[in-house]
Amino acid sequence: MILIRDQLSKSVILYTVSLFLLIYSIMYKGKRSNLFLVSLVAISVTAASCSKVKDLYEEPEAGSSTLFPDGGNVSGDFKWNSAKSMDIRIAVDDIFNGQYFYRVEIFDNDPMLVAGANLLAAGQAKKGQDFVGKLMLPTMANYLYLRETSPLGVASVTMIPVDAAKNSINVTANSSSNKASITRASSNSSISTTKATTANTFSSPTVVVPNDAIVITGNTAVTVEANKSYVIKSGTTFTGTINANNGTSNVKIYVQGTWKNSGYEFNLGNNNNLTVTQTGSLNLINVTQNTTGGFVNYGTASLSKMETRNNALYVNYGILDADKADITNGSFTNYGVATIQNLSSTTNGTVIRNEGTLTVKNATLTNAVLEAVCHTTIQSLTTNGAKISVFSGALLSLDKLDAGGTALNLEASAILDVKTLAKFNSQASTMKGPSSGQAVARLKKVDVNNQHMAITYSGNLEVACSDHTANGQWNTYYVLNSPAKLVAYDKSTVVIAGTACNAGGNNATGGNPNDQTVTEVNLGTYSYAFEDNWPNKGDYDMNDFVVDMNISKFQNSANKVTKVVLKGKLRSVGASKRLAAAIQLDGVPAGNVKSVTYSKKELVGSSLTLAANGTETGQANAVVSICDDAHKAFGVTDTRFISTQNGAYTPIDVIITIEFTTALDNFTYSTLNMFIVNYAQNIGGRNEIHLVGYAATDKINKSLISRESGKLLSGTDPFKTINNEPFALAVPVSFQYPTEGQKISDAYPKFKDWVLSGGLQNADWYLNKK
Repeated sequence: MILIRDQLSKSVILYTVSLFLLIYSIMYKGKRSNLFLVSLVAISVTAASCSKVKDLYEEPEAGSSTLFPDGGNVSGDFKWNSAKSMDIRIAVDDIFNGQYFYRVEIFDNDPMLVAGANLLAAGQAKKGQDFVGKLMLPTMANYLYLRETSPLGVASVTMIPVDAAKNSINVTANSSSNKASITRASSNSSISTTKATTANTFSSPTVVVPNDAIVITGNTAVTVEANKSYVIKSGTTFTGTINANNGTSNVKIYVQGTWKNSGYEFNLGNNNNLTVTQTGSLNLINVTQNTTGGFVNYGTASLSKMETRNNALYVNYGILDADKADITNGSFTNYGVATIQNLSSTTNGTVIRNEGTLTVKNATLTNAVLEAVCHTTIQSLTTNGAKISVFSGALLSLDKLDAGGTALNLEASAILDVKTLAKFNSQASTMKGPSSGQAVARLKKVDVNNQHMAITYSGNLEVACSDHTANGQWNTYYVLNSPAKLVAYDKSTVVIAGTACNAGGNNATGGNPNDQTVTEVNLGTYSYAFEDNWPNKGDYDMNDFVVDMNISKFQNSANKVTKVVLKGKLRSVGASKRLAAAIQLDGVPAGNVKSVTYSKKELVGSSLTLAANGTETGQANAVVSICDDAHKAFGVTDTRFISTQNGAYTPIDVIITIEFTTALDNFTYSTLNMFIVNYAQNIGGRNEIHLVGYAATDKINKSLISRESGKLLSGTDPFKTINNEPFALAVPVSFQYPTEGQKISDAYPKFKDWVLSGGLQNADWYLNKK
């Protein structure tokens, strides 16, 4: 019972006088004793009548606690939020010109990779109808995950960064840039390539051998002289050696016939050149260039080893086979057909460029550049600090990729295909699509080895992968920056026409388009935990009443909410006083509720009187009841502790179905204004306990709030103490509440740092119970 101090003092005096008179009457046992007894009754009735005239309240309980007895001041502007509300607008890139709906869903994790990803909002959108809504997301969230399902039934996922300083997110389809190089064929997208350079179509330059070139024949040892030309004529075979690394320069050696010496390591020397013509053939152990100069093959070359040093330029127009190629401080360009068993490069600025057909078994690139202008196949590619470009219309095909600190850039209509495993290690790598048009990365499996920000996808890039390391609930191992998106491995949506440079291109998933509608949205589970001693402090074990709540909302084609189903689970009553629990639907007028259906009618309707539509009477906003008596809901007639000490009661499930007369624009957890009533009710109103930042119902004891504002209660929020401590908390999981008498700060080691930092640290405090 709420009591006023001066009335309480008067009552104590009256009862003291009555007791004295009673003792006196007993001592004298006369007729006057009856008079004294009558006087006692009259005085007692008078005292009781006083309590009915005015609101009375108890003195603050002895031993009232503080949240942090060992010290720590809570900021007055701390909101005590573990989740926050955000506005969101999603515009889809509609290739069907508004004929069909896309399904739009926002999650807290990647729903394609994480089975337990929580849905935060959902609806449908098309050209001319964006998805507009609200959602509640955990304050610790750095990203949202947007899944779009096209009218063809193909789902794609992209990530949306969350700016903690902003309360809204807009995602606009990059349709104008995408369509710059995309033409639509019926229901599929088709990308026409802009480059078709292949070994079959490339015309190599004609090699002119100087007339004064010195002829080399037989099996001799030839020492060349500076500024002179040498030639092995067509139809002849030279099996000797050529000494070009003798201090000379500007020497040109031409092979029109055959130079075969499988035991010879040839060094080009300084600024010298070796050219194998269209009719020529070369078979040596090694071709090495120490300084500037180069090796050009138009014919056939077979080498055990091919090495560049400094600024040497090696070019292949013909057929080249090498067991090992070490390209260092130089470059290698292939226009023909090159097959290399082991390719390596370890220096910054080295360029390996393929404009023909290049096949490599094992490649290791450190700080080097790989340019795939045409079909490039590498069985195993290991990179560190490398830059890899896949040009328009080209295909880079890998069996395995192990990349660290590598930048992969894909032009419009480029394809990256990793057939077995793409591994991104501790050094952050990037994969970027074009700003106009689209590129495709087909990745059979991606492993990021649980490294933070191991790979970031961006640009107009479609990542087709069904087996990708998932981000942790609050750990970011990969990033999908919109408009980059993730689709299933066999559900690619982009058509890339086949050319000789991309082995048939990329074929999109077909099918007939249909509306992807959203009728029911399940928003997961939140827990609400209360202290029951308001306006006095409690013991802060936050278990006096704990209830889980799940929202399922039903929507029409305009994404308006027509009905909600609230599934509550009553889990604990750590209170020794009677409690009722209810929900105020903020922003929903009581008159806009068509009906409320309660699964357990016996638990409601007595203490909180209900109108014909199922809402509490006398309220402007709709108020629906959870239970009138929390103890009786568990089948307990007394007020014992329930599920907060040894042993546990089976949780009580309640379902509240609410239908609306006029559909609502939004309905999220921010709409649920959960509260309890601790039965301290009199003519001044009732004692309600709400979350910080939420308003009381029309039936709260307003005079008590006015009286205790700045005394027991905060002057800015009646649901905080004078020390800014809360009476209730909400968390976006099923809360593992403390045991009876255990402070929440003791049960959750990160709680105090979260509070005293104003929510900036340890926002996941509720996931780390002792």
